[in-house]
Amino acid sequence: MFAPAPLDEMDELVIQLVVQLALGLVFGIVCAVLAPKRGRSAVGWFFFGFFFNCLAIIVLMLIPDLKVEAERNRRRNEEARRLREQLKKERQVADQRHDAVQGRLTAHDRALAVDTGPAASQLASPTPPPLPAARTVAAQEPESWHFARGTERLGPVTTTRLVQLFEDGSIDGSTLVWRAGMANWQPYLDVDELRGGSRG
Repeated sequence: MFAPAPLDEMDELVIQLVVQLALGLVFGIVCAVLAPKRGRSAVGWFFFGFFFNCLAIIVLMLIPDLKVEAERNRRRNEEARRLREQLKKERQVADQRHDAVQGRLTAHDRALAVDTGPAASQLASPTPPPLPAARTVAAQEPESWHFARGTERLGPVTTTRLVQLFEDGSIDGSTLVWRAGMANWQPYLDVDELRGGSRG
């Protein structure tokens, strides 16, 4: 029987180097095979696997799959395009219906010699009345409110009275109100302190 020759330090170093190279090649090849399946570069991941071995495979499995991401984005874009086309078709149908109804109404108006269209004065929002003069405001109580009816300014009234007017229907949520300290007229329901004190 032959007894194995004792390994010297140089031989051990060569064996370790060969084992490390073999492991690097194995992990590099595994990464190169797996990478394209996850939408990554095979060459780049071969070198990553070669140098970082098992860590490279773990990282490759943990990072997002680019193929799945690309497919998800493609589906999302396709759905958005389909919805845009559907909305465009529905808008065209709605416009056609509107034009047909408008044509019928115009024909009826002509036949009856009437105009049922909204008047220009109804379409324009009324101009609020001017704010009280500064000297008038200075003489008023802080709880004095003015409210508008058309272009007429009414008041001053107390907060309690203004809330009562709202609750009994004399004024509504769109009625313009103002008191000292406010920059301009505001709708009743836009004023926090009035909205909190009313039921509506």
